Amino acid sequence: MKKKLIMLLFAVVMASTTCACSSGKEKEKTEQGSADKSGIQSDYKIDDYVTLGEYSGLTVTLAGSYEVTKDQVEEYALYNAKQQAKPVYKDTDKKVVEEGDTVNIDYEGKKDGVAFNGGTAQGHYLTIGSNDFIDGFEDGLIGKKVGETVDLNLTFPTQYPNKDLAGADVVFTVKINKIAKEDTSVKFKLTDEFAKENLSCDSVKEYKKQIKDQLELQNENQKQSDIRQAVINKLKEICTVKEPNGVLDERVTDYVKRFEAQNCKETTLEDYLKDNYNGKTVEEFRSESSAELKDSLHTELILEAIVKKEGMSLDEDAFKEYVNQQMSSYGYQDEDAFYNVYNSDAKEGEKFARKIYICNKALDKVVEDAKVETGSEKKS
Repeated sequence: MKKKLIMLLFAVVMASTTCACSSGKEKEKTEQGSADKSGIQSDYKIDDYVTLGEYSGLTVTLAGSYEVTKDQVEEYALYNAKQQAKPVYKDTDKKVVEEGDTVNIDYEGKKDGVAFNGGTAQGHYLTIGSNDFIDGFEDGLIGKKVGETVDLNLTFPTQYPNKDLAGADVVFTVKINKIAKEDTSVKFKLTDEFAKENLSCDSVKEYKKQIKDQLELQNENQKQSDIRQAVINKLKEICTVKEPNGVLDERVTDYVKRFEAQNCKETTLEDYLKDNYNGKTVEEFRSESSAELKDSLHTELILEAIVKKEGMSLDEDAFKEYVNQQMSSYGYQDEDAFYNVYNSDAKEGEKFARKIYICNKALDKVVEDAKVETGSEKKS
């Protein structure tokens, strides 16, 4: 499983779990069963499970440097520009199309005898086997000869983004002009002209300035993420955590259920893991999931304890703004859709979202008070 940015850590974990204390198993009921000013609703008393260390004024050290060097700018600028450059091809004497060949083609696609938008091109280079076109298009050219024109009767995928073509039967008329190969002897040159035509910049100098700004922003974001992770690691060192009875097992079970529902609609979990997780067994998957969920649960409990000790209150207006920002960034249609990420019951999902929000605010406070050292750099 891939690690997540700390600001999204709890969202990721909670999205894969339901309320840890919502089953029929007996749980410790306390006065925290209803939400306080923090907005957190729990079926356990946090003080029974977390002993906080001195979390104010932590010192954390980050390895490495976050400065952007001239060499990094030059290297990335050239790499990025090359991605925008079209390959240079040279003709070959080959006459019959095979898998892996690059062909130059003219094509026209028709639905019900009428050409559709985006289905026509001349002099297009296509590598057979690249899967750049819908199923059957590239395979239909294998064995055909240069100069030949073929009609390909194909069907667009039912999930194709263009609804007018989704699931539609079409005919592509394709003429094979030649078989070519990339001319690797042509060395790419980053020029002002190329920058204007392909990079939306008036000059190479302007383009490299944009690249530098981009890399500096990425490094700063990475630094802030690393600081938050370092603070979390330190908190887990200085705080003592016990898990409320049964919580972790329920989260693991529910995570696996949600994972299976999302990824195994047409197969079994065993087969999906075998094909996509290097032959991992269900038990191995559960074990790895348990380790990550346990780590996140401990972080969550520590931050919940800090929220209580600091007497933090959930700012309703700020929380609403946060929800709207998340909805806008990730394309949720409405609040219920956003809350459903955390729980199939939107009301329960909102409870989790509130907890995530206030716990991250507690982390913000600890990070703000922390002393951060980065290599020779010291920040207080």
